[in-house]
Amino acid sequence: MVSSMAPAPTDKNSMPPLRTVPLAMVPRTCATAEVPLIVKPVAEGSSKGVVSKSVCHSESELREVVREIVDKYQQPGLVEEYISGREFTVGLLGEKRPKVLPPMEIVFLDKAERTPVYSFQHKLDWNDRIRYDVPANLDPSQLERLKAASRAAFMALGCRDVARMDFRMDEKGRFYFLECNPLPGLTPGWSDLVLIAQGGGMDYRTLIGEILSGAIRRYKEREQRKNGNGAPKSGYEERATVASTDPLRLEAKA
Repeated sequence: MVSSMAPAPTDKNSMPPLRTVPLAMVPRTCATAEVPLIVKPVAEGSSKGVVSKSVCHSESELREVVREIVDKYQQPGLVEEYISGREFTVGLLGEKRPKVLPPMEIVFLDKAERTPVYSFQHKLDWNDRIRYDVPANLDPSQLERLKAASRAAFMALGCRDVARMDFRMDEKGRFYFLECNPLPGLTPGWSDLVLIAQGGGMDYRTLIGEILSGAIRRYKEREQRKNGNGAPKSGYEERATVASTDPLRLEAKA
């Protein structure tokens, strides 16, 4: 499958459509798309399947990488235009009006890399190969545009409770939406979302509490409706109840 890239929208009604084509049309796609292209598994996470050779400069390179992905991961390869520039990731918490956490920039330290990608190997050896800057060094206008695009993507994709959005910014200052991580990693001291929260002054326990608060509220509202106990609590009462509950101490009940 091949998707076309467009600058990130700032509202959910301007999300650009994706264009998909079968592998048989790769030659035509290469003739019309701007190279380099980047290939990754269509349904993996944590940058699995994304390595330096994922950036392709010709049809032969593209076919080779797609074949490797199909053979190894037993799924299609997603082909996109490679966007050069700075890379950012943005965490969001909540539902209809999500809280946007401070954006984090992934800074590639090897300046010899002409087409760097945030690969699986980078995540394993991040101390030597990349640097995380959070909050990201952006001017006020860039920051607001990135936050607006993140919120628009969150809402357009129907996310809730938590998500992380990845972007690139080209040399003209245009942001490009790369992908959504609707179930981002939560490994303490390592996962991107945890580092973003820490950079914004939020500790791990608070982060987990924020993620679970919406689910706790929805569960209580469902139980109230099921038991016929009347209307749910007001927003103020519900927030007070959730704040008094430590989600990390909740125990599963049979």
